Amino acid sequence: MAHTSQTEIERKYAVEGEHALPPLEGVGATAGVVQVTSLEPFTLEAVYFDTAELALARARIALRHRQGGHDEGWHVKLPAAEGRTELQFPLGEGDPQEVPAEVAEVVRVHVRDHALTPLARVVTTRRVTELRDAEGGLVAEIADDAVQATDARQGTARVWHEWEAELGPAAPATRKGRTALLDELEQHLLAAGATVSPSVSKLAQALGRTGLGSDESAPSSSSKPTATDVVRAGVAELVQRLVELDPAVRRDDEDAVHRFRTTVRRLRNVLAIHRGLFDDTVVAGLRDRLSRLGAVLGEVRDLEVRADWAAHELDAFARERGIDDPDALRRLVEDTRAEHAEAHQRLVRVLGQGPYFRLLEDLEEFAGVGATTDSSDADTSGADAAGGGKAATSSPKKEARKAVKRTGRRALTRATRIRESLPVLSDAQPDADGSELVAEAEALGALHDSRKAARRLRHAAEFSTDGPAGVLGSSVATVGESAEDLQDALGRHRDASLFAEFVLLTSRRAEAAGESSFTYGVLYQRSLDQARQALDAADGARKALRRLL
Repeated sequence: MAHTSQTEIERKYAVEGEHALPPLEGVGATAGVVQVTSLEPFTLEAVYFDTAELALARARIALRHRQGGHDEGWHVKLPAAEGRTELQFPLGEGDPQEVPAEVAEVVRVHVRDHALTPLARVVTTRRVTELRDAEGGLVAEIADDAVQATDARQGTARVWHEWEAELGPAAPATRKGRTALLDELEQHLLAAGATVSPSVSKLAQALGRTGLGSDESAPSSSSKPTATDVVRAGVAELVQRLVELDPAVRRDDEDAVHRFRTTVRRLRNVLAIHRGLFDDTVVAGLRDRLSRLGAVLGEVRDLEVRADWAAHELDAFARERGIDDPDALRRLVEDTRAEHAEAHQRLVRVLGQGPYFRLLEDLEEFAGVGATTDSSDADTSGADAAGGGKAATSSPKKEARKAVKRTGRRALTRATRIRESLPVLSDAQPDADGSELVAEAEALGALHDSRKAARRLRHAAEFSTDGPAGVLGSSVATVGESAEDLQDALGRHRDASLFAEFVLLTSRRAEAAGESSFTYGVLYQRSLDQARQALDAADGARKALRRLL
């Protein structure tokens, strides 16, 4: 079920009685409006859906089935930096009381494995006045709406009258220009007797609310936040990032899996770095489940990197040598992308199952943002996550300094093994007795440990300088940047080494099929050279990090 996407920017106004829209000739001239047209009235019938716990409303999302008008169909309205993003799906031929799977998938991370049922029914009699430019483009439209709504769960009926000013595709290109046009329209409508609507949407008003999301403000506290408070707040921000990235991961948008996997790793590291503040069992359980999710993400990401690396190397090979090798392209790129597609399908299945949803809920509960359900099969409980004794009530700055210092020592200890590994990894030809292979495996293991330690230090530094837990200054940010340099260099070594191994194995299959192995030999040597260069860069990054710590 294909869908379209558009940005909806509008303002709503309450109107008493049967006030008619005022004349709009002359309004919006600075925005290019030259034509004002009133259309015949029509009726819109919409049914809004949500879970029993109002998961979508809490996330400020509206999902509806609407009949009537030029854009009838299934609509999902999502929060956006300006206005809202509206996804529009066709009506289809299914039961209008059941949300199609393709539509539900867009909000699956919020709905999880809970049913979507009717929340409100809204019938609108609409009279539209269009404001168009000289080319006929729609600059804005003003809707005069008589609304009848029923809260489908409480049975409460409500009736009201409102005007709605919405920008069209031909609205000003700048945010300043759009705001100016809406301000001009607002002045005109307020002068005609309207007032700014206290409710942000028809759905909210149908439910007797001023807005979606929680209507409760966060409790104020005069006491200073503890280390536990700021770590929980930081964890909450990371969990929210997972929720925001989830739909893009399901669609396999560019770089989405990478960013999602990075956030999972950040969560694991933050929980490990600050585990002294919380109950060990709770933290260990969350980290273990994040690790299992990370393994599935890693399979998809590694194949993505392999395919991109192969495509880049084959392109460079073709430019330098003037040789195209379709067999190598098929084996190295096309077959890998097919594997990636299968791995992504497995990932989507994991993201649609209970263990993943329970993990999100338990992370939310741990962070203090509230679980979406009272799940009986949850593995951990945020209510039991407190721990750490005096450490839990220590100052955030003291805890952050200790965390960076502790992870910094560990990173330096692991990083000393980089230089020790260089002599072993510099020889591409193993000894006949196999001892060189054993030494190389040990060296690669040491490099992997060093990379993980550098990544944890980077995350500790960034967590302590950014976001809710950002209580340290620029000097720690510099440590984080240096740790990132080390992590990146070791990452390039890993990618090059894995690609070299992949090329070697693939070349053997190509030779067995009677294909030329020349291309593979060139790519293999290039990968070895890139791996060695990455190790040199890693050694330089290690020295820079040592100077900072």
